[in-house]
Amino acid sequence: MPKNLTDEEFIHFAKEKLSKGNKVAAAVVVRKEGSGPRDVGSKILVCESGEVYGTLGGGFFERHVVQEALKALAEGKPRIVRYSFTGRPIEGAVDTGLICGGILEVFIDVLKPTQRVVIFGTGRVGKPLGDLLNFLGFKIVVADPNAELVSSDSFPYAVMRVHIPVEQIEEKLPELIVEGDIAFITHGEIEIDYRVLKTLLRTGVKLVGLLGSKRKITEFVKRLLQEGVDEEVIRKKFRGPVGADIPADTPEEIAVSIAAELITLLKGGYLKTLNIVEEVLNQLEASR
Repeated sequence: MPKNLTDEEFIHFAKEKLSKGNKVAAAVVVRKEGSGPRDVGSKILVCESGEVYGTLGGGFFERHVVQEALKALAEGKPRIVRYSFTGRPIEGAVDTGLICGGILEVFIDVLKPTQRVVIFGTGRVGKPLGDLLNFLGFKIVVADPNAELVSSDSFPYAVMRVHIPVEQIEEKLPELIVEGDIAFITHGEIEIDYRVLKTLLRTGVKLVGLLGSKRKITEFVKRLLQEGVDEEVIRKKFRGPVGADIPADTPEEIAVSIAAELITLLKGGYLKTLNIVEEVLNQLEASR
């Protein structure tokens, strides 16, 4: 039977879910007029899977709060819901059918994990990109075939710094990935970049951005298709050349262009980018 959560348990469960890259909804009674089944401060945690931690007393009231929490998670937006326990319709309030005599307001907040960014290739562009994205508040994971380029001196802020020899890319790289990660490939060597890209597309990453020329992107798309990578996976996850369409020349400017595209994608804005993956796929489809 569900039990009330202590504050420590509430924080523990929330941190546990967030650390695994999952969103959770915190539903808290924030206002009470008259009599109601729960007091101000009563709370539950609701996961995207429908799993619930804590209780608001069960019954229609709790089930409805859980439904609203799942909607908030799907939309990524908080909300306040009023509930009537008066036994009669109240404007702007959900009628629970109960007759305690009061009205409760429940605030449902969406708690989101800090976005993790995995950067493979920590040299010329990868270093300023990591520095900038760390400054912007992202969690940074860095990996490179060269152990010297993933030192704690270079990336003191990184949550993970991993040396991955080229021959171990397919084996070791997936171990770094948490569902929903965003990855950028800034290494530069064609065969290494391709192996990393193909490996990442088979993990739970949200998207993979590749630094490179239009010709390189076109050849990589063709090769991925020839080697059996699903076209919809490529279309959904692969972006390249990565970055905003600005006159960026220096490594620092390129890092800014990549960060600008990332922010735009995450916040739903519009920005002209260099990405041609969709265009290449459409051209290949038309030529079949």
